[in-house]
Amino acid sequence: MKLSHFMLMASLGSLLSLSTTATLAHADEESTVTIVSGQFADHVEGGKPVGDAKSIAAAHKAVYFVDAANTGAPAAITLVWLIDGKEVQRQSLDVGHAAHWRTWGTRRIAGAKSVGVQILDASGKSLKEDTLTFDAT
Repeated sequence: MKLSHFMLMASLGSLLSLSTTATLAHADEESTVTIVSGQFADHVEGGKPVGDAKSIAAAHKAVYFVDAANTGAPAAITLVWLIDGKEVQRQSLDVGHAAHWRTWGTRRIAGAKSVGVQILDASGKSLKEDTLTFDAT
């Protein structure tokens, strides 16, 4: 009977160790990515965003250009695209270790009255939100 009690205590000790390790690992997953700036454009030229609301509407596509700072290991961010307030797409973008990592995503927007982007870190935390509304003219 002492043997089975010992085995039970050893099993509980292992479970507690695993539980503590998982909690510590989760606490270490704090995002190292911040958004320096974000900007809508209709294309990227020479590594820079180009265009305004009028050119984006005419091109029927939006580019969202992101300048991110990452103090940690390479990571991913997610662009959540919203057309007229409804989520239509998620794009994953890599962000390397840098003070100014530039990257962008693209989305067709034909006929949209507004286009929005929410930037999420790997844990789903919102880092930035941006919306562009088009004139009815």
